[in-house]
Amino acid sequence: MAVAALLAAACGTLTVPGLNTITSRYSDPTGDASAPGGTLYDVTQVVTTRIDNPIGGGYDTLQVVITFNQTVVLPPPGSAPDTTGTQLGNLIHIDADRNAGTGFGNSVCGLNGLEFLVDGSGTRLSNGNYPVFTGLLFSSLSGEATPSVAGNVLTVTIPLSALGGDDGETNLVEIASQRFGGGLNFTDCAPQSGGAVITRQSDGSKGVTNR
Repeated sequence: MAVAALLAAACGTLTVPGLNTITSRYSDPTGDASAPGGTLYDVTQVVTTRIDNPIGGGYDTLQVVITFNQTVVLPPPGSAPDTTGTQLGNLIHIDADRNAGTGFGNSVCGLNGLEFLVDGSGTRLSNGNYPVFTGLLFSSLSGEATPSVAGNVLTVTIPLSALGGDDGETNLVEIASQRFGGGLNFTDCAPQSGGAVITRQSDGSKGVTNR
């Protein structure tokens, strides 16, 4: 069998098996959103998926699917969320090395040791993507993430190259916001203060850890 495998490799027909998709799920309470006005964007579930695509090269994509209690409205490409508070400004804070003692900042939701910020709370890029920032005060652009909406579900697809080539095994927190009145209003955290959705557990796990 070893000889056959070598021959197959020599002929270019040997395929490398892909890595299993790893999915974690976290359910967030309904009715815990708040804001001075506008839409009270209320997160009810966060599902993260680590994807090896194309297969055989290692995990290259982290997909975050966020379900809300409201229909999601995003600002147009090249625009920031409106001051009536109807458009979602979404943020994902990421602790890529899962070490609260390293990183460049802390999340308003209580997660420490952040290395990356997927920022949908400011102006979307002209192609509709969210910028991904790193570094001190999250001032350095490290890549882009792609948002898409279907009803009350927002999907954010993050290439792991935007996370410095990370393997996708992270702690993260989802933050919903809007800009009613012109200021940034955080409406909901998932998990609540002090927790993190973990993206390394197998399908069917709760996918949450508290700090």
